[in-house]
Amino acid sequence: MCCWSVGLVQREIEAAGITTITLTPVPDLTASVSVPRLAAIEYPLGRTLGQPCDAAGQMAVLEAILQALESIQTPGEIVHLLFEWPEMPK
Repeated sequence: MCCWSVGLVQREIEAAGITTITLTPVPDLTASVSVPRLAAIEYPLGRTLGQPCDAAGQMAVLEAILQALESIQTPGEIVHLLFEWPEMPK
């Protein structure tokens, strides 16, 4: 249910003229709700921006999201961010 609301909210924000993008570790599921733009990242659920207290790593993810936002030309396009989680999730 939560995933569906992301697409609905984004489409309303976009209709008001504000560009949006979703960051997700599950791009197939998120794409299924027709979000306007999608940045996929191979990070564990709940750690989408990175590790706690890693401001530099989180800033790098945020900068990559903003670059993806600029580069996406087609609605529904998915950009896969080139980050790897440094350790195996437990």
